[in-house]
Amino acid sequence: LPSVGVAILTIFIGYILFEIGFFFHYHRNLIPFANQICPTRPPAPYRDYRDVGERAKLLSRIIDRRLEAHYHLTKSTQEVVSASEVLYNFIESWFCKKKVDDIKYRRFSEQLDSTTLGVGLCPPLSLSSYSFGGTSNITDDDGFTSSSNDSLPQLVNNKNVQKNTGSLRRDNMDEFLSWAFFGVDYATVESDTNMNEALGQFYTILQSKAGLQFEPGKNTHFIPRWFTFERVQSLYRPFGVYAAMALIQFTANCVLYIMGFRQYTCEKGLRYWHRSATRQQQQYSPFLFFHGIAPGGHVPYLPMVMLGLLRGERSSHRDIFFFENKPVSYSLCFDALSEEDTVHGVLEAIHQHLDSYQMKNLMLCGHSFGSCQLTWMINSPQLKSRVRSMILLDPVNILLHEPDVVVNFLYTRNPDHEDSYNGKPGSLIGKLIRFFNETKIHLVASSELFVEYYLRRNFAWYNSELWLEDIPLDVKVLVCLAKND
Repeated sequence: LPSVGVAILTIFIGYILFEIGFFFHYHRNLIPFANQICPTRPPAPYRDYRDVGERAKLLSRIIDRRLEAHYHLTKSTQEVVSASEVLYNFIESWFCKKKVDDIKYRRFSEQLDSTTLGVGLCPPLSLSSYSFGGTSNITDDDGFTSSSNDSLPQLVNNKNVQKNTGSLRRDNMDEFLSWAFFGVDYATVESDTNMNEALGQFYTILQSKAGLQFEPGKNTHFIPRWFTFERVQSLYRPFGVYAAMALIQFTANCVLYIMGFRQYTCEKGLRYWHRSATRQQQQYSPFLFFHGIAPGGHVPYLPMVMLGLLRGERSSHRDIFFFENKPVSYSLCFDALSEEDTVHGVLEAIHQHLDSYQMKNLMLCGHSFGSCQLTWMINSPQLKSRVRSMILLDPVNILLHEPDVVVNFLYTRNPDHEDSYNGKPGSLIGKLIRFFNETKIHLVASSELFVEYYLRRNFAWYNSELWLEDIPLDVKVLVCLAKND
């Protein structure tokens, strides 16, 4: 028999060879598959505005909400800002600004060195597809240009960049509106009579509600943040990372099993965990939980289960469901479930485990990205009448038409923003705290291949936004926000 040392060395060499194979598979197969961009087809059909002629109603709805929000924000300060300025700033925030003097992207460690130590301890990598402090135009094999600028947080401000980039023009708006409300590029809209007429209605609404008009031509300094048209800019993770997450998830599954949960898979592929109530009491509604983007999926929520849902005598009075979403859980999975398949799976689950009374008194809970599934549930004709309460934990589905969520997750904030810590603008501690807070989201979640693929190829914002008027009046809603959210 081989010695222990020889056995360990053999296993290590085998693992290294496997990692080398996975590295080439990642770059030669997985990345090209994720970057199959289709600018002539939206990620999902519209649920509420199927007729393209009705999309103008959605734009009008967004404008009304934006102006109303601005009114409430400025009522106490007596600040006077015109509707046209409010709407223009809102639209412009959906664009990347390409500065006149573009500086090539510098990697994380190089930014850190130059900001803190003033020396370069780490040699730069060649990442020509990125730019630092500006937009990098990436042209795919079909000649379609996308903007994946500032995909990493900016740490160093460039004081020499010219800020006067002009204003948006008609061609810029054509590109943006075609993507935002039709899910396709402008060439497709231009060739379709119905879409072209609907596009003209958008400009009528912008002029009538806010007095906005756009000059002909195109300002090349502006590129829309059309994230479903952009290339996936993921950071490579060794197979060992996914194997470790699978092991952690397996351990969490064992813990759930010990606590009385059992795992099921629906006909359409939706996987979930269920724990039956041991003492049925009608005043306790079944609890359906949808997790957000997180390594391991439901793993980070185990403390909530053990210290919250299963604590005390009342924990046995209600059925509990935990629904999984593998593509946003650090799993090697491109198979994103559609809204229709997810709703079908939830219906299948409650019909299998609940009686007729319980099925009419559901309590839905979604955290972060999981709140989008709640929008799907509350808009489903089969589920809408069954929901009695909704809990939104740090939800992203409330203001999806605002660029903040997308920009903070897939892009980065304005690099010209002044760093501050304890009232000291531009301090070293302020820069480091801001940099690491923004970077941890990118490194942990938003730069992972399968998460990016889900968001850039399968996420339809127009079907996931929750509007207050769409919630039935008899449904109780609780919204919980973090301190600085």
